[in-house]
Amino acid sequence: MINRSFVLQNAAFLVNSLGIDIVDSLTTALSAAGFDNHPTKEVLIKSKDSDVLVKLKQQKTKCKLVYTLPSGIGDASNSSLKDIKKFAEYVAVDSKSVFTLSSDFIIRQNSLVQDLQSAGLALYAEVFQNEFVAQPLDFFGDETVEINYYIQSFNLSGIITDFPKTVRRYKRNTCTVLGKDMPSYMQPPQAGSLAQFLQTFKTQPPSLPPMSTLNSSSVEEPPLPTVALRSVSDGSASGATKTPGTPSDAPTATVNAGMLLVMVFTALLI
Repeated sequence: MINRSFVLQNAAFLVNSLGIDIVDSLTTALSAAGFDNHPTKEVLIKSKDSDVLVKLKQQKTKCKLVYTLPSGIGDASNSSLKDIKKFAEYVAVDSKSVFTLSSDFIIRQNSLVQDLQSAGLALYAEVFQNEFVAQPLDFFGDETVEINYYIQSFNLSGIITDFPKTVRRYKRNTCTVLGKDMPSYMQPPQAGSLAQFLQTFKTQPPSLPPMSTLNSSSVEEPPLPTVALRSVSDGSASGATKTPGTPSDAPTATVNAGMLLVMVFTALLI
């Protein structure tokens, strides 16, 4: 069970513009809270920036590292899969990338999930929402039907949702463990069946080209920059050692701690 999850974004910008190493700040906070060596406190760190996960991997973190794939990806090249496996064991896939959609009709299932799982990567699907306009028409505007389809059709490690109560309600449904005795209303719908049904009336949604392929160039990023020392009015470097407990240290520590709390809180809301 995941006890905590964090989303890290724009780490390079924070280093270059604000002089904050959010990766080191987070790992320090997790270590101080006892999450780095506690077997029952599992932490998931998710990022769309490979440089963040590479640094965490180099630090030999015990947290689960999840790479967020770009949206609009239909499949993945072998080289990109090899690159991902260097720094992550899990990937988060946009639920809309699993299928090719046209006017909210599922046209076909992409090979992305199969590519990732064949490479030995575990999957999280995101982001599930309750609003009926958030689901393809094949799921009849029902958020539970959509969740059931992904759970029954793909071997997912988990799903990421804006409405955890809906997922919790689904997990408590005992029909999901009945196997062959599962009632028909719990069977996942056939994806793409509505588009096929429209063809019987000699109509169909607009045709679309294949979705983009994930390549190494989309995964590889330069290493995170280091925090540069900044000069201050007295001519010394801002990174220079000062006597602990001096009044000038207090505002800096307060501001840095406050910014870290704001960024972590914002990440939890994403």
